[in-house]
Amino acid sequence: MINIHDNPITGAGAWTRADIESDNSWFHELTRAEVDDLETALQAVRGREGPLLDITQDDFPLPVLGPRLAEIERDVRAGRGFFLLRGIPVERYEADDVFLMKWGIGTYLGRAISQNTYGDMLGHVFDHGKDDPKAVRTRGYQTNASLDFHVDRADMTSLLCLRQGRSGGLSRVVSSMSIYNRILADHPEHLPPLYDGLPYITTEAAGTMETWNGPVFDVTDGVLSCSFRRGTIQKAIEAPGVEISPQKAAALACIDEAMYDPSLVYEMELAPGDIQFVNNYTILHGRTAFTDDPDERQKRHVVRLWLKFFTPRPASDYIRDQYKGIAKQLDMNPAGFRTQ
Repeated sequence: MINIHDNPITGAGAWTRADIESDNSWFHELTRAEVDDLETALQAVRGREGPLLDITQDDFPLPVLGPRLAEIERDVRAGRGFFLLRGIPVERYEADDVFLMKWGIGTYLGRAISQNTYGDMLGHVFDHGKDDPKAVRTRGYQTNASLDFHVDRADMTSLLCLRQGRSGGLSRVVSSMSIYNRILADHPEHLPPLYDGLPYITTEAAGTMETWNGPVFDVTDGVLSCSFRRGTIQKAIEAPGVEISPQKAAALACIDEAMYDPSLVYEMELAPGDIQFVNNYTILHGRTAFTDDPDERQKRHVVRLWLKFFTPRPASDYIRDQYKGIAKQLDMNPAGFRTQ
């Protein structure tokens, strides 16, 4: 029997667009002292050879910024579910220095895990020139296409904007807890199919092509979590031999309607030096399509970390398996930037 959470979710994590617009506690502009703190920590690791995984908090001390990062970690993990840290002066630094600062900050938020079959610990989100973003084995972050609302396969996603494109590329966030409340209030009949699960398909560059059924919602120890990747679901539905029942199709249409409700969705533009943190249990994130500058040196470039919480969240074995990162299977790194 499926355990369905039959009460509305309350608290900071079940927010609406109006809540975000009326409250500025979801972002912080770095102070001069905090920037100086980052600069000092960078000097300690600049030019260091060896894996990024060898760089720990102890190697990147932040006595000024560290307490602020601890507050951000708590807010993302157990509060609102997302946060925006603004104001790293990326224009001052070479790209490799920005990557080191991004990594160093990440050591205060969680433990980094692999993001793809290349074993990338530091990911690079930009248009790789893939011809068809709808191809099953094309990851959306490698294109300039819009990204449907989704979770990443980690507890937390951290995105640093290194450069903006010429236009577009707006970041979108929506509370999956508020989506749940909307469905519970208006169409509770669609919850059982969503708990039972929707189809998924392998989208990695390597590995056996598989399809499986993935629950959208889960209740563990009384805690509700959401795991939903709309683009991957669509690729599975369109794959040969995959069928979806009328009940599940109706439930999918219901969640589609709720997650794009303008009263729930909040859009933001990530400026160079901004870092966005997202809890993948309680937030869905996406992106509008973007257009790049013709100059390759000005292409949109976002630097990504996938992180495991230091304090685990109660969740099903399925979600824990989904959020453990992606096993390395290939040696070639197509990104062209430091990833490990």
